[in-house]
Amino acid sequence: MKQDIDVNFRKGSLMIRLLIYGKGDIYHTIKKLIDWERVIRVAFVDSYAPESTTECIDGEEEEVIPPSEISCRQYDYILCASIYEDEMRRTLRKLEVPEEKIISGKLDWENILEHSFLFNLSHVSVYQNGNIDRAVQAVRERNRFSDIRRGAEWIDEKLSITGDGAWAVGYDYLSVLCRVLQIMAPAHILEMGLGQSSKVIMSYQRHSGCSYKIIEQDEAWYNLFKKENLRLSAQAQVFVKPIKQIRHEAYGVHVNTYADISDVIADDTYDVISIDGPWGSDGISRVDILPYIPRCLKRSWCVLVDDYGRAGEKNMVYELEKILKEHTIRYRKKAYGTYHQLCLLTSEDNPFLCSLF
Repeated sequence: MKQDIDVNFRKGSLMIRLLIYGKGDIYHTIKKLIDWERVIRVAFVDSYAPESTTECIDGEEEEVIPPSEISCRQYDYILCASIYEDEMRRTLRKLEVPEEKIISGKLDWENILEHSFLFNLSHVSVYQNGNIDRAVQAVRERNRFSDIRRGAEWIDEKLSITGDGAWAVGYDYLSVLCRVLQIMAPAHILEMGLGQSSKVIMSYQRHSGCSYKIIEQDEAWYNLFKKENLRLSAQAQVFVKPIKQIRHEAYGVHVNTYADISDVIADDTYDVISIDGPWGSDGISRVDILPYIPRCLKRSWCVLVDDYGRAGEKNMVYELEKILKEHTIRYRKKAYGTYHQLCLLTSEDNPFLCSLF
Protein backbone atom coordinates (compact mmCIF):
# COMPACT_ATOMS: atom_id res chain seq x y z
CA MET A 1 0.00 0.00 0.00
CA LYS A 2 1.98 2.94 -1.30
CA GLN A 3 1.45 6.38 0.25
CA ASP A 4 2.68 9.84 -0.71
CA ILE A 5 5.34 11.38 1.46
CA ASP A 6 2.84 13.64 3.21
CA VAL A 7 0.43 10.79 3.98
CA ASN A 8 1.38 10.90 7.69
CA PHE A 9 -1.40 13.39 8.04
CA ARG A 10 -4.86 12.61 6.82
CA LYS A 11 -8.14 14.08 7.97
CA GLY A 12 -6.24 15.85 10.71
CA SER A 13 -5.04 12.66 12.41
CA LEU A 14 -1.56 11.16 12.62
CA MET A 15 -0.92 8.01 10.57
CA ILE A 16 0.69 5.06 12.34
CA ARG A 17 4.00 4.11 10.73
CA LEU A 18 4.35 0.34 10.83
CA LEU A 19 7.25 -2.01 10.17
CA ILE A 20 6.07 -5.55 9.50
CA TYR A 21 8.39 -8.34 10.63
CA GLY A 22 7.46 -11.30 8.44
CA LYS A 23 5.82 -11.60 5.03
CA GLY A 24 4.38 -15.12 4.99
CA ASP A 25 0.99 -16.70 5.68
CA ILE A 26 0.43 -15.00 9.04
CA TYR A 27 1.04 -11.57 7.51
CA HIS A 28 -1.46 -12.34 4.74
CA THR A 29 -4.07 -13.08 7.41
CA ILE A 30 -3.27 -10.07 9.59
CA LYS A 31 -3.23 -7.62 6.68
CA LYS A 32 -6.98 -8.15 6.22
CA LEU A 33 -7.58 -6.94 9.79
CA ILE A 34 -5.36 -3.86 9.86
CA ASP A 35 -7.05 -0.47 9.56
CA TRP A 36 -5.16 0.82 6.53
CA GLU A 37 -7.02 4.15 6.80
CA ARG A 38 -4.84 4.86 9.84
CA VAL A 39 -1.74 2.78 9.12
CA ILE A 40 1.12 3.25 6.66
CA ARG A 41 3.39 0.30 5.89
CA VAL A 42 6.98 1.54 6.08
CA ALA A 43 8.77 -1.67 5.06
CA PHE A 44 8.96 -5.40 5.68
CA VAL A 45 11.66 -6.86 7.94
CA ASP A 46 13.18 -10.21 7.00
CA SER A 47 15.79 -11.92 9.19
CA TYR A 48 17.28 -13.58 6.10
CA ALA A 49 17.58 -10.45 3.96
CA PRO A 50 21.32 -9.70 3.61
CA GLU A 51 20.62 -6.07 2.72
CA SER A 52 17.79 -3.73 1.80
CA THR A 53 16.00 -4.88 -1.35
CA THR A 54 12.59 -4.81 -3.00
CA GLU A 55 10.15 -7.65 -3.52
CA CYS A 56 6.77 -7.94 -5.19
CA ILE A 57 4.28 -8.36 -2.33
CA ASP A 58 0.54 -8.08 -2.87
CA GLY A 59 1.20 -7.03 -6.45
CA GLU A 60 3.43 -4.07 -5.57
CA GLU A 61 7.15 -3.52 -5.13
CA GLU A 62 7.79 -3.28 -1.41
CA GLU A 63 10.99 -2.58 0.51
CA VAL A 64 12.37 -5.50 2.51
CA ILE A 65 15.11 -4.78 5.03
CA PRO A 66 17.27 -6.86 7.41
CA PRO A 67 16.79 -6.25 11.17
CA SER A 68 20.09 -4.35 11.29
CA GLU A 69 18.51 -1.54 9.25
CA ILE A 70 15.51 -0.99 11.53
CA SER A 71 17.27 1.85 13.30
CA CYS A 72 17.59 3.68 9.97
CA ARG A 73 13.80 3.82 9.50
CA GLN A 74 11.24 6.13 11.04
CA TYR A 75 8.47 4.03 12.52
CA ASP A 76 6.03 3.92 15.42
CA TYR A 77 5.62 0.16 15.85
CA ILE A 78 6.94 -3.19 14.66
CA LEU A 79 4.35 -5.92 14.09
CA CYS A 80 5.64 -9.49 14.51
CA ALA A 81 3.73 -11.39 11.83
CA SER A 82 5.18 -14.88 12.12
CA ILE A 83 5.04 -18.10 14.14
CA TYR A 84 8.64 -17.28 15.09
CA GLU A 85 7.61 -14.29 17.21
CA ASP A 86 9.78 -15.29 20.19
CA GLU A 87 12.90 -15.36 18.01
CA MET A 88 11.89 -12.02 16.48
CA ARG A 89 11.50 -10.43 19.89
CA ARG A 90 14.95 -11.66 20.95
CA THR A 91 16.43 -10.12 17.81
CA LEU A 92 14.63 -6.82 18.43
CA ARG A 93 15.79 -6.68 22.05
CA LYS A 94 19.39 -7.16 20.94
CA LEU A 95 18.86 -4.18 18.63
CA GLU A 96 17.51 -2.23 21.65
CA VAL A 97 14.09 -1.74 20.15
CA PRO A 98 11.80 -0.56 23.00
CA GLU A 99 9.37 -3.23 24.17
CA GLU A 100 6.44 -0.84 23.88
CA LYS A 101 7.10 -0.53 20.15
CA ILE A 102 6.77 -4.28 19.53
CA ILE A 103 3.27 -5.57 18.74
CA SER A 104 2.37 -9.24 18.79
CA GLY A 105 0.78 -10.80 15.74
CA LYS A 106 -1.32 -13.17 17.86
CA LEU A 107 -4.95 -12.87 16.83
CA ASP A 108 -6.57 -13.16 20.25
CA TRP A 109 -9.01 -10.59 21.60
CA GLU A 110 -6.74 -9.45 24.44
CA ASN A 111 -3.96 -8.54 22.02
CA ILE A 112 -6.31 -6.98 19.48
CA LEU A 113 -8.09 -4.80 22.06
CA GLU A 114 -4.78 -3.71 23.56
CA HIS A 115 -3.74 -2.49 20.11
CA SER A 116 -7.17 -1.53 18.80
CA PHE A 117 -5.66 1.59 17.20
CA LEU A 118 -4.03 -0.74 14.66
CA PHE A 119 -6.97 -2.96 13.73
CA ASN A 120 -10.33 -2.53 12.06
CA LEU A 121 -12.54 -4.15 14.69
CA SER A 122 -15.38 -4.85 12.26
CA HIS A 123 -12.95 -6.88 10.11
CA VAL A 124 -11.73 -8.66 13.24
CA SER A 125 -15.32 -9.61 14.12
CA VAL A 126 -15.84 -11.12 10.67
CA TYR A 127 -12.56 -13.03 11.07
CA GLN A 128 -13.54 -14.35 14.51
CA ASN A 129 -16.99 -15.40 13.26
CA GLY A 130 -15.27 -17.24 10.42
CA ASN A 131 -13.11 -19.06 12.95
CA ILE A 132 -16.22 -20.13 14.87
CA ASP A 133 -17.80 -21.41 11.66
CA ARG A 134 -14.61 -23.33 10.82
CA ALA A 135 -14.57 -24.89 14.28
CA VAL A 136 -18.22 -25.97 13.99
CA GLN A 137 -17.60 -27.40 10.52
CA ALA A 138 -14.54 -29.28 11.80
CA VAL A 139 -16.68 -30.93 14.49
CA ARG A 140 -19.24 -31.97 11.87
CA GLU A 141 -16.53 -33.46 9.67
CA ARG A 142 -14.90 -35.27 12.61
CA ASN A 143 -18.25 -36.76 13.64
CA ARG A 144 -18.95 -37.89 10.07
CA PHE A 145 -15.57 -39.66 9.87
CA SER A 146 -16.20 -41.30 13.25
CA ASP A 147 -19.49 -42.70 11.93
CA ILE A 148 -17.94 -43.89 8.66
CA ARG A 149 -14.92 -45.56 10.26
CA ARG A 150 -17.23 -47.52 12.55
CA GLY A 151 -18.63 -49.11 9.40
CA ALA A 152 -15.14 -50.09 8.24
CA GLU A 153 -14.56 -53.19 10.34
CA TRP A 154 -10.95 -53.38 9.14
CA ILE A 155 -9.96 -50.19 11.02
CA ASP A 156 -8.87 -50.95 14.59
CA GLU A 157 -11.13 -48.89 16.85
CA LYS A 158 -8.12 -48.05 19.04
CA LEU A 159 -6.11 -46.66 16.10
CA SER A 160 -5.64 -42.88 16.30
CA ILE A 161 -6.45 -41.20 12.96
CA THR A 162 -6.78 -37.42 12.93
CA GLY A 163 -7.68 -34.85 10.31
CA ASP A 164 -6.69 -31.87 12.48
CA GLY A 165 -2.97 -31.65 11.73
CA ALA A 166 -1.54 -28.70 9.80
CA TRP A 167 -0.05 -30.97 7.09
CA ALA A 168 -2.60 -33.76 7.39
CA VAL A 169 -5.52 -34.42 5.09
CA GLY A 170 -8.85 -33.25 6.49
CA TYR A 171 -11.58 -35.41 7.97
CA ASP A 172 -13.62 -35.24 4.77
CA TYR A 173 -10.66 -36.69 2.85
CA LEU A 174 -10.48 -39.54 5.34
CA SER A 175 -14.25 -40.10 5.07
CA VAL A 176 -14.20 -40.16 1.27
CA LEU A 177 -11.16 -42.46 1.25
CA CYS A 178 -12.87 -44.89 3.64
CA ARG A 179 -15.98 -45.05 1.48
CA VAL A 180 -13.94 -45.47 -1.73
CA LEU A 181 -12.13 -48.46 -0.19
CA GLN A 182 -15.39 -49.95 1.07
CA ILE A 183 -17.25 -49.53 -2.22
CA MET A 184 -14.52 -50.27 -4.78
CA ALA A 185 -12.58 -52.92 -2.83
CA PRO A 186 -9.41 -52.00 -4.76
CA ALA A 187 -6.62 -54.52 -5.34
CA HIS A 188 -3.93 -51.99 -6.35
CA ILE A 189 -3.39 -48.63 -4.59
CA LEU A 190 -0.81 -45.89 -5.08
CA GLU A 191 -0.39 -43.08 -2.55
CA MET A 192 1.72 -39.94 -2.81
CA GLY A 193 2.47 -38.55 0.63
CA LEU A 194 2.67 -40.63 3.84
CA GLY A 195 0.38 -39.59 6.68
CA GLN A 196 -3.02 -40.04 8.30
CA SER A 197 -4.62 -41.35 5.11
CA SER A 198 -1.91 -44.02 5.03
CA LYS A 199 -3.23 -45.42 8.32
CA VAL A 200 -6.62 -45.94 6.67
CA ILE A 201 -5.13 -47.65 3.61
CA MET A 202 -2.72 -49.76 5.67
CA SER A 203 -5.65 -50.96 7.76
CA TYR A 204 -7.47 -51.87 4.57
CA GLN A 205 -4.37 -53.64 3.22
CA ARG A 206 -4.08 -55.83 6.32
CA HIS A 207 -7.71 -56.83 5.79
CA SER A 208 -7.68 -57.29 1.99
CA GLY A 209 -4.09 -58.18 1.12
CA CYS A 210 -4.08 -55.57 -1.66
CA SER A 211 -0.94 -54.22 -3.33
CA TYR A 212 -0.11 -50.81 -1.85
CA LYS A 213 2.73 -48.45 -2.78
CA ILE A 214 3.58 -45.16 -1.07
CA ILE A 215 5.88 -42.41 -2.34
CA GLU A 216 7.20 -40.14 0.42
CA GLN A 217 9.63 -37.21 0.22
CA ASP A 218 10.99 -37.16 3.79
CA GLU A 219 12.99 -40.13 5.12
CA ALA A 220 12.99 -38.79 8.69
CA TRP A 221 9.19 -38.58 8.66
CA TYR A 222 8.95 -42.09 7.20
CA ASN A 223 11.21 -43.48 9.93
CA LEU A 224 9.14 -41.80 12.66
CA PHE A 225 5.87 -43.02 11.13
CA LYS A 226 7.24 -46.56 10.84
CA LYS A 227 8.43 -46.52 14.44
CA GLU A 228 5.02 -45.38 15.71
CA ASN A 229 3.03 -47.69 13.40
CA LEU A 230 5.34 -50.67 13.03
CA ARG A 231 2.70 -53.40 13.03
CA LEU A 232 0.41 -51.43 10.75
CA SER A 233 3.00 -50.48 8.13
CA ALA A 234 4.74 -53.85 7.73
CA GLN A 235 3.12 -54.81 4.40
CA ALA A 236 3.20 -51.45 2.58
CA GLN A 237 5.92 -50.72 0.02
CA VAL A 238 7.35 -47.29 0.83
CA PHE A 239 9.64 -45.48 -1.61
CA VAL A 240 11.46 -42.41 -0.32
CA LYS A 241 11.95 -39.94 -3.16
CA PRO A 242 13.45 -36.58 -2.15
CA ILE A 243 12.02 -33.38 -3.57
CA LYS A 244 13.50 -31.60 -6.54
CA GLN A 245 12.29 -28.56 -8.45
CA ILE A 246 11.52 -28.43 -12.14
CA ARG A 247 10.53 -25.56 -14.37
CA HIS A 248 6.97 -25.84 -15.66
CA GLU A 249 7.13 -23.85 -18.87
CA ALA A 250 3.39 -23.71 -19.54
CA TYR A 251 2.71 -22.08 -16.17
CA GLY A 252 6.02 -20.24 -15.90
CA VAL A 253 6.77 -21.49 -12.38
CA HIS A 254 9.10 -23.81 -10.51
CA VAL A 255 7.29 -26.87 -9.18
CA ASN A 256 8.14 -29.27 -6.34
CA THR A 257 8.29 -32.83 -7.63
CA TYR A 258 9.60 -36.16 -6.39
CA ALA A 259 12.85 -37.50 -7.75
CA ASP A 260 12.32 -39.99 -10.59
CA ILE A 261 9.33 -42.21 -9.74
CA SER A 262 9.29 -44.24 -12.96
CA ASP A 263 10.69 -47.25 -11.08
CA VAL A 264 7.75 -47.07 -8.65
CA ILE A 265 5.01 -46.61 -11.22
CA ALA A 266 6.70 -49.04 -13.64
CA ASP A 267 4.09 -50.74 -15.83
CA ASP A 268 1.64 -51.16 -12.97
CA THR A 269 -1.95 -49.97 -13.07
CA TYR A 270 -3.99 -48.82 -10.10
CA ASP A 271 -7.60 -48.85 -8.95
CA VAL A 272 -7.10 -45.99 -6.49
CA ILE A 273 -4.52 -43.18 -6.47
CA SER A 274 -4.37 -40.85 -3.44
CA ILE A 275 -2.37 -37.61 -3.89
CA ASP A 276 -1.28 -35.50 -0.92
CA GLY A 277 2.36 -34.98 -1.83
CA PRO A 278 4.89 -33.67 -2.41
CA TRP A 279 4.76 -30.17 -0.89
CA GLY A 280 2.49 -27.85 -2.83
CA SER A 281 3.68 -25.28 -5.36
CA ASP A 282 2.35 -22.02 -6.75
CA GLY A 283 0.83 -21.99 -10.22
CA ILE A 284 0.53 -25.74 -10.63
CA SER A 285 1.22 -28.40 -8.03
CA ARG A 286 1.77 -32.15 -7.53
CA VAL A 287 2.19 -32.90 -11.22
CA ASP A 288 4.12 -36.16 -10.75
CA ILE A 289 1.28 -38.44 -11.81
CA LEU A 290 0.40 -36.58 -15.03
CA PRO A 291 2.96 -38.26 -17.36
CA TYR A 292 1.50 -41.66 -16.37
CA ILE A 293 -2.14 -40.80 -17.05
CA PRO A 294 -4.07 -42.69 -18.38
CA ARG A 295 -1.64 -45.62 -18.69
CA CYS A 296 -1.47 -46.17 -14.92
CA LEU A 297 -5.26 -46.37 -14.47
CA LYS A 298 -7.25 -49.58 -14.24
CA ARG A 299 -10.45 -49.84 -16.25
CA SER A 300 -12.37 -48.88 -13.09
CA TRP A 301 -10.44 -46.21 -11.21
CA CYS A 302 -10.54 -43.34 -8.71
CA VAL A 303 -8.08 -40.48 -8.11
CA LEU A 304 -8.20 -38.35 -4.94
CA VAL A 305 -6.38 -35.00 -4.77
CA ASP A 306 -6.03 -33.15 -1.46
CA ASP A 307 -5.83 -29.35 -1.04
CA TYR A 308 -8.15 -28.74 -3.99
CA GLY A 309 -8.94 -25.30 -2.58
CA ARG A 310 -5.49 -24.12 -3.73
CA ALA A 311 -4.81 -22.80 -7.22
CA GLY A 312 -1.87 -25.17 -7.78
CA GLU A 313 -3.94 -28.29 -7.18
CA LYS A 314 -6.89 -26.92 -9.19
CA ASN A 315 -4.58 -26.42 -12.16
CA MET A 316 -3.14 -29.91 -11.78
CA VAL A 317 -6.65 -31.38 -11.86
CA TYR A 318 -7.42 -29.23 -14.91
CA GLU A 319 -4.38 -30.70 -16.70
CA LEU A 320 -5.36 -34.22 -15.62
CA GLU A 321 -8.84 -33.69 -17.05
CA LYS A 322 -7.34 -32.43 -20.30
CA ILE A 323 -5.37 -35.66 -20.65
CA LEU A 324 -8.46 -37.78 -19.97
CA LYS A 325 -10.43 -35.84 -22.59
CA GLU A 326 -7.61 -36.14 -25.15
CA HIS A 327 -7.84 -39.91 -24.71
CA THR A 328 -11.65 -39.79 -24.85
CA ILE A 329 -11.90 -41.29 -21.38
CA ARG A 330 -15.26 -40.55 -19.80
CA TYR A 331 -15.14 -39.75 -16.09
CA ARG A 332 -16.98 -38.12 -13.21
CA LYS A 333 -15.76 -35.42 -10.84
CA LYS A 334 -16.76 -34.19 -7.38
CA ALA A 335 -15.26 -31.65 -4.96
CA TYR A 336 -15.79 -32.45 -1.27
CA GLY A 337 -15.09 -30.33 1.80
CA THR A 338 -15.88 -26.79 2.91
CA TYR A 339 -12.66 -25.18 4.13
CA HIS A 340 -10.25 -28.04 3.36
CA GLN A 341 -11.25 -29.32 -0.04
CA LEU A 342 -10.44 -32.45 -1.97
CA CYS A 343 -11.24 -33.46 -5.53
CA LEU A 344 -12.40 -36.91 -6.57
CA LEU A 345 -12.21 -38.08 -10.18
CA THR A 346 -13.45 -41.53 -11.13
CA SER A 347 -14.35 -43.71 -14.07
CA GLU A 348 -17.94 -43.48 -15.24
CA ASP A 349 -18.88 -46.80 -13.67
CA ASN A 350 -18.55 -45.31 -10.16
CA PRO A 351 -21.17 -42.51 -10.10
CA PHE A 352 -22.05 -43.19 -6.45
CA LEU A 353 -18.56 -42.00 -5.41
CA CYS A 354 -19.71 -38.51 -6.34
CA SER A 355 -22.61 -38.50 -3.89
CA LEU A 356 -21.12 -39.94 -0.72
CA PHE A 357 -22.37 -37.09 1.50
